Amino acid sequence: MSVVDRFRGFGTASPAGAVDAWTWEADAVALPRLDEVDGHPRPSSFGTSYVEQEYRCLADEQEVSWPAKGEAEARRHQVSARGLDHQAAAVETLLAHQETEVREARADHQHALRVLAPYVRREPGAKLRYWICWMVLWLGDTAGVWSAAVTNGDVVYIAFGIALASGLAAACAGLVGAELKYIRMARTRQRDPESLSKDEQRYQRLFAGQDLGLPLVKLIGLLSLFIAALLAVAIYSLRAGIEGSASGLTFGLLAAATAIGSGLLSYAAADEVADQIAAHAKRVRKADKYYLKLAGSPALKIRAQADETARSIHQEHQLRGQAAGKRVESLSWRAQRRNPQVFGHGFAAGEQSGVIGRRARRNGGAA
Repeated sequence: MSVVDRFRGFGTASPAGAVDAWTWEADAVALPRLDEVDGHPRPSSFGTSYVEQEYRCLADEQEVSWPAKGEAEARRHQVSARGLDHQAAAVETLLAHQETEVREARADHQHALRVLAPYVRREPGAKLRYWICWMVLWLGDTAGVWSAAVTNGDVVYIAFGIALASGLAAACAGLVGAELKYIRMARTRQRDPESLSKDEQRYQRLFAGQDLGLPLVKLIGLLSLFIAALLAVAIYSLRAGIEGSASGLTFGLLAAATAIGSGLLSYAAADEVADQIAAHAKRVRKADKYYLKLAGSPALKIRAQADETARSIHQEHQLRGQAAGKRVESLSWRAQRRNPQVFGHGFAAGEQSGVIGRRARRNGGAA
């Protein structure tokens, strides 16, 4: 097998094995013996030998072959990345729009917090306490009606549905308390539109004070009281028929108390300004959540991984090709060193080392 054939088969062996084979081939190079020289410089009349030309071409081949091999190994990663380009571009477009939404939501929340915080009357944690107590009132009234209905002989599941609905009606009857609190607090915040600052004008509705829907609120309040009365009478009738009038009166009053308690609870927890700030905070959380979901899109992640893998493979084989080219170039000097009878033992004094027999760079200069 010739030296050229061995170099062309570099991809089938390990790097260490290939280097050993190249070294063996370089050591096997022998040129015809001419005049013996001892410690003589390279003859100035001696041009570039065929051996140097051969190794120069082989070195050039390494710098092309290795990148070609890298291109072949990186191809599947590049194809995978390019296949995700359209999907990733769509995600990036949405991500850019969502980034704007996140900034705007945060800016609006900070603005509302800065302007409206002095008008907040609800203490921290009051909203959570409201929902917990409201659920307790609902379930408590439900339990009272359910037990009476079951005792009366109704089917358990049907009785539970009726009790759940009546309990919810009692709990919802008190929601009108929040509207009453809104009206009172709006009158407290009432300001002349001309006196509002530029920032406060964004929330002019909160400082208007007058509510044209007051008659409607009064009507809803009357309906809530009517619902509470109906529930009290209904439970009184149900319990009185089973356990007597005393028990009926007790549970009827408890049902009415549930509706009134719900109203007081709603009144205590109501704060339109705090709800406005909470709405902005909810918008921020929602925008952040969607933004992070888009940022973690598999299309972006897989494409980035494929691109980086392909880049790394290209870089590795580019460096390997340069290293292999330098190695082959060194073997050219090795062959000359082992044949001093032809090339001498080195360059003449004062002569630039490496000008003779060196491989030219691709830009035309000496390498």
